[in-house]
Amino acid sequence: MIESALVCGGPGIAVSVRDQGPGIAPEFAPRVFRQFWRAKRRGGAGLGLFIVKGLVEAHGGAISVSQAPGGGAEFRFTMPAGAPDHG
Repeated sequence: MIESALVCGGPGIAVSVRDQGPGIAPEFAPRVFRQFWRAKRRGGAGLGLFIVKGLVEAHGGAISVSQAPGGGAEFRFTMPAGAPDHG
């Protein structure tokens, strides 16, 4: 789902991606964006969400994860409209 949003007091976008899997336990939510973190020790290098977080933040946005309505996980990121301000 993509929707208009206010980001840092200005125009921007919000993007949500939901699944219908087992979700992410609340105690793991603060860790999912850490480098090399994996919920299960099989498959993956633990870099995907770490890289996504870096890209979103480099463009002035923010990303979060929560329980999706009806089960599963919901990843949501916001980004301001226009070019990032690199000061």
